[in-house]
Amino acid sequence: MKYINGADILPEELINEIRKYTDGVYIYISKSGSKRNKWGENTNHRREMELKNLHIYDKFLEGIDYMELSECYHLSVKSIRRIVMTQKRRMEPVQAMMEEIVKEWNLKDCPKQIYHSTWSVKETYVLKEYSDRNLLLRNIQMHKTLREAGVTVPEICPLADGKEFYVKNDKMYLLTTKLKGKNIIDIDQLEEDWFYNFGRILAKLHIAFRECEKTISFWNNSLLEEMEGWVTRNLDEFAPEYLPENEIKESIHQLSEVYRELPKQLIHRDVYLGNFLFDDKQFSGYIDFDLSQSNIRIFDICYFLLGILMQEDNNRVKKEFWFRIVSQVIEGYDSLADLKQVERQSMACVMKNIELLFVAYFLKIGDEKLAKDSADLFLFVCRNEEKIMDVVINYTTLRDNMKTYMDKVTDDYETLIVTRKDNKNVVILSEESYNNMIENIYVMGNKNNYDWLMESRTQLENGIVSTQELSEDEADD
Repeated sequence: MKYINGADILPEELINEIRKYTDGVYIYISKSGSKRNKWGENTNHRREMELKNLHIYDKFLEGIDYMELSECYHLSVKSIRRIVMTQKRRMEPVQAMMEEIVKEWNLKDCPKQIYHSTWSVKETYVLKEYSDRNLLLRNIQMHKTLREAGVTVPEICPLADGKEFYVKNDKMYLLTTKLKGKNIIDIDQLEEDWFYNFGRILAKLHIAFRECEKTISFWNNSLLEEMEGWVTRNLDEFAPEYLPENEIKESIHQLSEVYRELPKQLIHRDVYLGNFLFDDKQFSGYIDFDLSQSNIRIFDICYFLLGILMQEDNNRVKKEFWFRIVSQVIEGYDSLADLKQVERQSMACVMKNIELLFVAYFLKIGDEKLAKDSADLFLFVCRNEEKIMDVVINYTTLRDNMKTYMDKVTDDYETLIVTRKDNKNVVILSEESYNNMIENIYVMGNKNNYDWLMESRTQLENGIVSTQELSEDEADD
């Protein structure tokens, strides 16, 4: 708060009048009621708090308990309870309106909120609120086309008069059947072959989307145009200090170099585990096609793999395991929908641009925390770009670039995993690394050697060491 000398702005007679009450002290004069700003009005802090509280509430509705939310958001359980109860009170008028709306489908059961714009009815139906009519109509057509193609998606439930959705004020409401299964999975409990199968699940969806392209008018989008347009403008405007400018420019330029060659088609655009239902770890259906658009098809693969790394809750994997997941998802997808080599080689590039897009988006809406989270993922991909490239390489790529990869193995001491469709993978390492590994196996496989090494290590850790100077003969040797 700025200090101002009273003599510079107040008339002398008023100062003398004030001195009758106090003298030689600081006085704070608050703004009048009409001019006073609300707390956080001049900063993004209020906006960030509102977004975080809504995010916590959505996670609570998904089934995450108070204790887990407390650990995730570094707040006390009491604070989490207060946030949830506040959001519930705000939703009470909406809840009452939902109870009236479901009667339009002759349903008398009380809807249960499962997201801030979605309700479950009798555990049999799902009621969703829309503000965009074109989005709703496209979503309805998408569901119909996918069902005709044999894809497991919810079925539209018409009103008694045959209309497919209900309109109240400026909102539209769509009722669909509720698929069996849940969208919360403890990733740490999943085996690697589960992710291979998930790649196949995503490939099947993309194959079905090609049928949708024949009958549905959809949004033709371009990740490159977004990156060179509003994303660049937002990043220039906010200039986040935690993102190196040269890395931003290089990543967007890298995308521009390959974009023309990347296959485009209708994609889901919001591929994360919450939009794929599983019943006892078995896939049971796809949901939520609101963001579907035409774009590069590996966007969905990259988006999903990045989502697994997100640190927003405890349902995440260790980074080393993540690299194996990358390989499994890609090979599972490729087993049904052949990936081009340029797509494999562009995975890391597309991942970087996706995270830059989210940094720009979150900065624009005032959510600094999520912007920084996305920046952290961007920097992680930058630091591990070569490692990501290594795990997505298959036999064809290795054959076409044999010398380059052999040099990486021998000169940089990298281990190369070569994936093979319908066959076991192969590991390539340098002779020096191989000999070192065999020597370690021999030494560690001898119990006496192993015990001696472990005892020496313990002595070193406890500071039980002695220093000895070498004689001239020993030094020469």
